[in-house]
Amino acid sequence: MSTWQSMENVFLVSTLLMTKSIPVIAAGSSLIFAISPMTTTRSIQRAKSTLQYPFAPFFFFFIQNVITLLYAYATWNHIIALTAALSSSLGAYYVYIYYKHSKQKTHPRRMLGIACFGILLLAVNALPREPEDAQWIIGVPSLILSILTSSSPLMQIRDILKRKDASCLPFGMSVMNLISGSVWTLYGSILKDPLIIVPNIIALSMGIVQVSLIFLYPSKSTRKANWESDGGIERAD
Repeated sequence: MSTWQSMENVFLVSTLLMTKSIPVIAAGSSLIFAISPMTTTRSIQRAKSTLQYPFAPFFFFFIQNVITLLYAYATWNHIIALTAALSSSLGAYYVYIYYKHSKQKTHPRRMLGIACFGILLLAVNALPREPEDAQWIIGVPSLILSILTSSSPLMQIRDILKRKDASCLPFGMSVMNLISGSVWTLYGSILKDPLIIVPNIIALSMGIVQVSLIFLYPSKSTRKANWESDGGIERAD
């Protein structure tokens, strides 16, 4: 009987520790996700060109986190508020770097203008309401934008499959889609919040697809380097 009670106590303590640690891990994974586009933006800065990268992942990442910040304010969730505040700040920086080095500025400027106007309308309409109502008014657009953020790198999937080159996919964001999606799905399950669970299950799925494409179709320069390396080994033999 005492052994059974000891096992039960260990289980309860383990469950408590997991419940307490998951939010911290979720916040940490979001912070790493927020930093992950840094390598891509540095490449853009060095080249003084947007290279092969589309605007959509940076745009949706920024806008989604601004709306998530509103959602955190409406629900008084400090974990989400902290991660969204930092992520939206970094997102603004990524958008600025992309816009600065973009040759075609009209399209990004139009997208940002429409998004900022939409966020303003959303805030004015939702924040004065009761927390439960505000949660859904802000949560649904946030859910949609979360899905768009995680899937936006795949908007070029037709070209990727045609050219057999996935170099346009940001590696850091793709990997963190997978990791962060897993952790936040677990956190959403603890909170029993479908507005957290659904988009992160999709983010997890998109992360698996993106990482698979990156390994299946590496950049042409990587393939060339591997080919030359293999050729060098054969010649050495």
